[in-house]
Amino acid sequence: MLGKRQRAPREDDGPSHTKRQCIPEAFSAPPSIPADTRDRLSSLSDEIVIRVLSYLPISTLLDVSLVSRYFNRLASDSQIWRALYYSRFVLPRALRIPGFRDGSKKHGSRLHYSARRAVWTDGASGTRGGLVDMRRSNADGDTPSVNWKRQYKLRHNWARGKATVEELDVTGHETAPKRTLVKVVEGIAVTADASSGLRAWDLRTKAQMVQIGLQDDHGQVPEPTCLAVDDQLLGEKKLDVCLGFLDGSFGVWRLDLRRNEMERRYRHVKSSNGQLIGVSYQHPFLLTATDSVLVSLYDFDGAFHDRKSASDESDEPDESDEPVKDDATKGGRLLPAPVLMTSLKSHSSRAPLALSIRRMVSSVVASIAYTFPNRQGWSIGIQDLHIRQSRTDGPKVASSRLAYTLPVCSTQAHASPAVPASQAEGSSRPPNSTALPDGPTRLCYSHPYLLATLPDNTLVLHVCTSNATALSISPGIRLWGHTSGISDAEITARGKAVSVSCRGEEIRVWELEGRAGGNSIEVRPSMNLEEKGLDGGEEELTAREDEWDDRRNWVGFDDEMVIVLKEARDGRESLVVYDFT
Repeated sequence: MLGKRQRAPREDDGPSHTKRQCIPEAFSAPPSIPADTRDRLSSLSDEIVIRVLSYLPISTLLDVSLVSRYFNRLASDSQIWRALYYSRFVLPRALRIPGFRDGSKKHGSRLHYSARRAVWTDGASGTRGGLVDMRRSNADGDTPSVNWKRQYKLRHNWARGKATVEELDVTGHETAPKRTLVKVVEGIAVTADASSGLRAWDLRTKAQMVQIGLQDDHGQVPEPTCLAVDDQLLGEKKLDVCLGFLDGSFGVWRLDLRRNEMERRYRHVKSSNGQLIGVSYQHPFLLTATDSVLVSLYDFDGAFHDRKSASDESDEPDESDEPVKDDATKGGRLLPAPVLMTSLKSHSSRAPLALSIRRMVSSVVASIAYTFPNRQGWSIGIQDLHIRQSRTDGPKVASSRLAYTLPVCSTQAHASPAVPASQAEGSSRPPNSTALPDGPTRLCYSHPYLLATLPDNTLVLHVCTSNATALSISPGIRLWGHTSGISDAEITARGKAVSVSCRGEEIRVWELEGRAGGNSIEVRPSMNLEEKGLDGGEEELTAREDEWDDRRNWVGFDDEMVIVLKEARDGRESLVVYDFT
């Protein structure tokens, strides 16, 4: 039987109410759109779409993220960017380690990506280096996931030298010439000068956090000459700051980042040994050096151990021992007077020198890197003091090791015997007068890397090898790239270094780990004349001349930023922040 024929629509009929075929939206498309451009991804689950996007190259993946909010969220998923981060930054570094390329013979497996790994041997770009922990915990015990797209962008910008530049004025109210000291730790800049005192700055907000004066017990303010920061309590949002002064005194302050407070914990009296030119502090040990190369090692826990031993030997309690407690020396507000563990004196060493303290599994190593002249030229020496814990007497210097480099001179002669930094004070050995004027101008030591800057616009890199019985220094590798005099440099334990020239805003980033050559990336962003209110011509030329007269006196960096201390002709100082995020 034939079905009923539908009536043809007429002009006076209203809207049509005929039924439409139920066609799935994913397969329906206007006739004008070709079949190969239909949306076939929206009907899939997020997990499948993320798996599809993981096969795209980075340029296409970034284009897909601009399609819609939905695709932006999926294209930014950390599962995708974690694998990309591994392929570009972690795997090439691991392949430079001997034995990793062919896989472990013991386990018989090649190096491969695994999303279940909790820790990668990476080191990112910062000063801590070494590991990337996917199980990061905050103060509340939560374990937030890592933003791997942001990490990838950060490392990519470091590799290309791409950064935004901002300037932070740290001169204060007084514009008189002064010397400002700076250290940077995890986005926090600590500055010290005689007029403004000790200050902490948040480099992300460009705001001053806290300020405290540097007056001693007699109300005098000596000029600070060296600065060190102990970040052992950074997980608790605390930093310990140690300052050395022109009159030979030193002091320790604690910065509380949660409460934005700073308090003085200890202040040492001035000394007749001369000004301090270097300090290194990791509680409870403090290493200082004077301009006459007198190196002293202090222990803040020594007073506690001495008093404890005396109390144990005594049969009757002593009331004077009661105020001294464990928390008073390790976590309290005030520190007792430190105990001098050893003092080293050299009559042939000269500046520059570098001090460092690092913790090992069974000991603490205090290192002194210094320069000394010899008949063929000059050399660099390193002396390690191994500090071991004693059950009865507390920490003691158990051993000392010495290593030195071959002389640097035009004839490349063989090395002469090195002069140890630990010559007894009062030695009759006369100072060596054969020092060459082309010796190092700056030493940076972060084990195992020793970096020296030279007057000929180059750097020299040495790798130190240390074990339980020996210490050695590899031959130097000359690093070329700077076109003007190098003002300062800094290097981390992962082999990442940043150097800055005295003028011209020439900054170079060096990736030195596992590489025989000295390749570097130049960071020299152009200045925006519109932000300065200039339109070219004579004003532009004058501005460039003023920038050329400015000096760059110091450089430091962390995971995200490079900070340069700039001094203008009128004496005003500012921190130039290069942000790689």
